[in-house]
Amino acid sequence: MPSERYESSCSEARAHMNCASRDHDLSKAAGILERLSSEGDAEAGYLYALFLLTGTSVTKDGITAKDILALSAASGSEDAALLIGEMERGGSEGAEELVRLKLKGEQRNTDACGELFKIYTEGRSPAKKDHGTAVRWYTVCAEEDDVHAQSTVGFMYAMGKGVGKDKDKALHWLKKAAENGSADAMYHLGEMYETGSCDVEKDMKQAVAWYKRAAEVGSADAQYTLAAIHSMQRTKYYDPARSVAYLELASAQGHGEAQYQLGMMYAYGKEVKRDEGRAAQLLEASCRTGFQQAMVDYANMRFDGEVLKEDLEIAAKWFEKAAASCNGYAQYALACMYAGGIHYEKDDITAAKHFTDAAEMGEVNSQYSLGCLYYEGRGVEKSEKDAALWFGQAAEQGHPGAKAFLGMLYITGSGAEQDIEDGLRLLGESAGAGYFEGQYYLGKLYADGKYVKRNIPRAKKYLSLAARQGDPDAKALLERIKTERLR
Repeated sequence: MPSERYESSCSEARAHMNCASRDHDLSKAAGILERLSSEGDAEAGYLYALFLLTGTSVTKDGITAKDILALSAASGSEDAALLIGEMERGGSEGAEELVRLKLKGEQRNTDACGELFKIYTEGRSPAKKDHGTAVRWYTVCAEEDDVHAQSTVGFMYAMGKGVGKDKDKALHWLKKAAENGSADAMYHLGEMYETGSCDVEKDMKQAVAWYKRAAEVGSADAQYTLAAIHSMQRTKYYDPARSVAYLELASAQGHGEAQYQLGMMYAYGKEVKRDEGRAAQLLEASCRTGFQQAMVDYANMRFDGEVLKEDLEIAAKWFEKAAASCNGYAQYALACMYAGGIHYEKDDITAAKHFTDAAEMGEVNSQYSLGCLYYEGRGVEKSEKDAALWFGQAAEQGHPGAKAFLGMLYITGSGAEQDIEDGLRLLGESAGAGYFEGQYYLGKLYADGKYVKRNIPRAKKYLSLAARQGDPDAKALLERIKTERLR
């Protein structure tokens, strides 16, 4: 059985390569590998090529090394095939450091293995991003009791990142790391038992136990998760006071979501005594972590002045920050401020730009507002066709105002092909949703009788609905109808 002989002898060579072994002897390892590679052992060929490429314990010979690598790759060595590709991309000089690291890594040098993990995780040239290869190298560090490696390798097996999901390996390495004090490993174990990921049987009791262990050694994520668990009503874990305590712990460590949640609680006096100053402090801190929901909500609070004291400068600052992170609502808010001359000098062109950015991200109110700008020619060139396009986008998302405008454009054939039936449908949906413009337009259509058969009772019905909402045009048209009926 030649393969068994190869395996045994290659293992002997690796024993001599192991830098932590008393048998460490690179000259002996090179001799064994030279013999095995000449006999066709693919793994030995790959390893011997590393010796030849670096000139370690043998005369440096790149040409022979490349020939041996080609034979090894053809015989099934994935490591050889990978190295050939890297050498072709980087050239002999460009791949020299990578080859040197690989030889050290094959000697189980943990510094080299850690560096190789980073190279393949980041895809540093001439290597390509390859999480599977990264795991292979970092597993050496894990086996040498590197706690970060144990936690990382366990997490990658749990998530199936670069390797197939493997419950046993995930639990093995995560528990090893947890035993060595890794808060991240404890937290990931809690996640696995809570969610049942990687075929682990759900077990909330175990999940909470792991989260608590992680929280006790300072995991802000675990503290935040426990706060959420203890806030769940109608469960045995419901404990508002404990939830607040965990939020305080996570917030003190700079956990942005915890700071946001706790800040909102102080702002509204929920589960804690209302404290405007504390709320502002926490929400500001959350914003500084880059948490967009905090930026938007805090800016809104400072804009409307109902929950926290009005401060348009602060509102503008965080709307701008969120908008710079491609937050559609923040873009919409800034557009409204420029359009209305609030805090900023009134500027329809800048408003249109922000509305466009938000509309293209799917923000429905911006799509409707942009339709209005195109219809009116404010900040953009007047275009009923573009107005219909943006009203259509917003209408698809159910915006009642957009349905009302689009319905009228369909009925009149302005900017879109005339379609009275579809226009009436859109107006009916808008009016049915309680939107006064939809009610007014329907009332006007039935009062005028130009596009639909005149129907005064129906006109009065819709106009009355709009008038009750304070629409002056609806009130005026109702009065005119009454006057005409009296003549």
